[in-house]
Amino acid sequence: MPRAKKTKRILITGGSGCVGHYLVEELARETKHELVLVLRNPAKLQLAPEHMERITVIEADVKDTGAYLDKLGHIDAAILAAACWGGPDAPVVNVDTKVAITRHLAAHGGSRVFYFSSASVLDHDGSMLQAAHDLGTEYIRSKYDQVVAIESMDVDIERIGIFPTLVLGGEEGKPMSHFAKLLKEAAPWAWAASFFRADGRFHYIHTRDIARTMRILVDAKDIPGGKPARIVLGNTATSVNQFVGDFTKYRGIRNPVGIKLRDSYARVFIKLFRVQMEAWDRYCMEHRDLSFHHPVNPAVLGEEAYCSDLPSALASVGVKGKR
Repeated sequence: MPRAKKTKRILITGGSGCVGHYLVEELARETKHELVLVLRNPAKLQLAPEHMERITVIEADVKDTGAYLDKLGHIDAAILAAACWGGPDAPVVNVDTKVAITRHLAAHGGSRVFYFSSASVLDHDGSMLQAAHDLGTEYIRSKYDQVVAIESMDVDIERIGIFPTLVLGGEEGKPMSHFAKLLKEAAPWAWAASFFRADGRFHYIHTRDIARTMRILVDAKDIPGGKPARIVLGNTATSVNQFVGDFTKYRGIRNPVGIKLRDSYARVFIKLFRVQMEAWDRYCMEHRDLSFHHPVNPAVLGEEAYCSDLPSALASVGVKGKR
């Protein structure tokens, strides 16, 4: 992929989060770009001193745009990765803040904005998934609204939506992703999972591969894909059964003949134990193919991926294997 040679000044929000840590480290280590970080608590950013030389930190709450927009100076490109997972701040951080930053950068000579959304708001072909708006949680709805708001802006700046699938990451010194935490908690119970089979397909991607992909895209002359620019981040899709099989094998457990989990069993379980499910949970249970036509990762863009298989990804986040 052709790359621009110019040294850039790049704004990053969410730099102290799980994905953000890898983003900042990758760009500081592998490029000569200047980085500008907006952080509410700079102490959360744990980077080696040599990686801080070209980093400017503005201490501010990302949603308080009035406190920092005028302090940014010229910004060539932005990676807006800050997110709020629910509550009244979700639409503010996930929609209003990103729109305000994009508008400011467009008015001050910025050329490119990458904004992080969620693959949950897209259908298999990359079109918007209406169910995410109609049935989604507060977080999912805000991510849907974010895409609509940013894509509909009448501003002269390139906007690229980034849609991660399941994120697996969190090595020593970095926050752990929700999916990685779930797998660590599930590891002692892998023997139980080995008895069941289920339909479904999905993607996952390591946070280090997200960072590598973003570094490639930041320096790309042209962004791959169509318009509007929507890039789904993920490895090749895997089936639920393949994932469970790889997980249990990594844990040293042989897969016995399994029981297929059917919708009727799930409905009985939900009713019997009075499990409270939101509309979005039910939708996801009924639509288990979460795969996408053209997922992007470093290998797709011509570089080596850090984690293209589950065992290496599990080892990287501290899930121990058994021989």
